[in-house]
Amino acid sequence: MKKIIYTIVFSALLFGCNEDFLDREPLDRISSDAVFSDVAFAEAYLYQNYNYIPHGYDFLSYSKNPDTPDAGTEQVGYTDQGAYIIDCLTDELTNKSAWPPSNGIIIPGQISSSAVMPGLDMWERDYKGIRISNLIIEKLKGSDIDIDVATRIAGEARFIRSLMYFDLARRYGDVPLIKAPLNIDELQNVLLPRDPVEDVYAFIDDELSEIADYLPSAKDLPSSELGRATKEACWALNGRAQLFAENWVRSAEMSKLVIESGNFVLSPDYNMLFQSYGGDKEVIFEILFNGAEKGHSLDRLAYPFSHRADWGSQYLPTQEMVETYEMTNGMAIDEPGSGFDFNNPFANRDSRLAASVIYHGSLFKGDTMLMALSSDNTILNDAVNAPNLTGNHTTTGYYLKKFLDESLPNGPEFGVSKTSWKEIRFAEVLLNYAEARNEAFGPEQSVYDAINKVRTRAGQPNLPNGLTKEEMFDRIVRERKVELFAEGFRYWDLRRWKMAIEVLHGKKAHGLFITKDANNPDNLTYEVVEVINRPTYVFLERNYLLPIPQGEIDKDPNLVQNPGY
Repeated sequence: MKKIIYTIVFSALLFGCNEDFLDREPLDRISSDAVFSDVAFAEAYLYQNYNYIPHGYDFLSYSKNPDTPDAGTEQVGYTDQGAYIIDCLTDELTNKSAWPPSNGIIIPGQISSSAVMPGLDMWERDYKGIRISNLIIEKLKGSDIDIDVATRIAGEARFIRSLMYFDLARRYGDVPLIKAPLNIDELQNVLLPRDPVEDVYAFIDDELSEIADYLPSAKDLPSSELGRATKEACWALNGRAQLFAENWVRSAEMSKLVIESGNFVLSPDYNMLFQSYGGDKEVIFEILFNGAEKGHSLDRLAYPFSHRADWGSQYLPTQEMVETYEMTNGMAIDEPGSGFDFNNPFANRDSRLAASVIYHGSLFKGDTMLMALSSDNTILNDAVNAPNLTGNHTTTGYYLKKFLDESLPNGPEFGVSKTSWKEIRFAEVLLNYAEARNEAFGPEQSVYDAINKVRTRAGQPNLPNGLTKEEMFDRIVRERKVELFAEGFRYWDLRRWKMAIEVLHGKKAHGLFITKDANNPDNLTYEVVEVINRPTYVFLERNYLLPIPQGEIDKDPNLVQNPGY
């Protein structure tokens, strides 16, 4: 079996299986009994289920259609509607363009039960994944497949189902908890009410705790099976889920199991971690791409103008994000005595800034990125990346660097990107543990130890001793924003902390524009400006939960819509 590359093709065979399997009939042309009597077919059906897992490259990815092998990089599953990533809904990033749903629907407060919100509304997709999981689990009962193999396949299906239910709970709150295949011939079995979100999180806890015993440890997983769930992935996902449920002690227990396993370490190079294709020792669970049968277009959509003139520049760090990075002495830039110089704003900053953001004077692919305009309004030869020169330039004065594969040639074509999506990594587990223990017991030594490990990798000093519980929480909020920047956490964190109204509502995004004195090019002027194309943020109390799609309400009168929609 080859390394698992999940695809978005549902009606034909899955890539990543051995060659004799690829010569067999597609799954939709044989009976379900035959599928679950054959290990190769059953595993292929499981791999198909992995495709439904939401991830940060959703709507930026494509898969090659096996039914049309001469079609090249056919865009199966790709949609321009999704040309944004979830962090563009926060104070971390902004979309360059006005047309993506981030700027056109979500930020200006047009969220509704009938709005088309790719990437934000995942009700149908999550329940499709749950349906497949339930079918796998049910059909493997009494199967002729070896019991150990069948138990592992069912365990992975239960892992995926748990992840789907976590995703539903964080989006919608109470949701129908469906644990077995539904008999659609009996209407009363289909029209289901919403179960309390507490029951959903309890189900996730029970499931992940049990199946961890059935899945292999990461240390025993061969490289050919990268991408499959492990026992540590179960613990880590449960730690994350129970954090959202505010089950602090349980969350800390689950994260501690991962920490004490000794199977994961922080990667020494933060920037290169996100350019890896799979198998980094910091990563606990990831979505893999190979750039051929399956790829994604993050690089095409995010490369800076000088390296991708026709597309690119879409996901842009904000001034609000850049100002979050501390000085190398561990002080915030607005803290007295920090040493921050507004006229030299990128000097002596947390190393994660240079690893994550392209700013004036930083390096990308060995090139010094110069983005200052001339004071006489002429475009200088070395200012090709300056803001707002064309519709394909940055609108914030920054470009995204995190995730970009610098080994690609300039102007990467659609689909060549194969960097993996790191869904769960060790640094997140450490921060989850620190937050949960702090909430449960205050800033004890283990809280300091966990968060200081993350800071040490970045070259930042340890947190000062003597912090109160509230002060430690504030530090954790900042650390999560910096360490997990652009990885899809900030939007959900602000919601679960009930901080989104304070941080987002009524706010505009800002950038930093730099001007060179035409007569003295060494004289730079820095100005913080409002970003064009991004509207004022509207985040209301109702937006702490998403609306159930109206089509689902129409089909199931037992569903009750979330308040305010």
